[in-house]
Amino acid sequence: MDIYKQKYTGLQQEILGLLFANIGKELNKREISLKLEVSPTAVSNSLKTLEKEELINVSLNKRSKTFEISLNINNQKVFYLKKVENLRQIYESGLKEFLEEKFPGKTIVLFGSFSRGEDYPDSDIDIAILEQDEKEINLKKFEEILGKKINIQFYLKIEGIHKNLRENLFNGIVLTGGF
Repeated sequence: MDIYKQKYTGLQQEILGLLFANIGKELNKREISLKLEVSPTAVSNSLKTLEKEELINVSLNKRSKTFEISLNINNQKVFYLKKVENLRQIYESGLKEFLEEKFPGKTIVLFGSFSRGEDYPDSDIDIAILEQDEKEINLKKFEEILGKKINIQFYLKIEGIHKNLRENLFNGIVLTGGF
């Protein structure tokens, strides 16, 4: 496989993105086609590969006689792909650059469920700023873009952080700076 060739079509990526945003919910083909503004046939064709790769579950709702599609949360690859999607959103929203400008030279770490791709629609985004006094910043614009509350936590010294939280930070994604 050519490493530079995308494995999934644009529509398949959009479907995954929609399912990532609605993790834990089932959507039918018609709902997906309406939200993505494509034909139900195009959705059906795209779902075949995603189902074959075991990224999604497709089941027949006997009551409504429609096929319901949801993420296969038993497949670890789903969380890897969601993690990549979440990181893409952080960069494309401009949040990373905004924080870098507000806190130059500081270590900024994305941590918690969002950094692991394990977030749900009601989850928040946890970000740590190391070696920085607490500072008030307005993140409303980014919360609207990302559709999630953003929690910024400030830590003056890494040594003073509780062991479990410190481990969580070390396992997070460093957006800028380093430990």
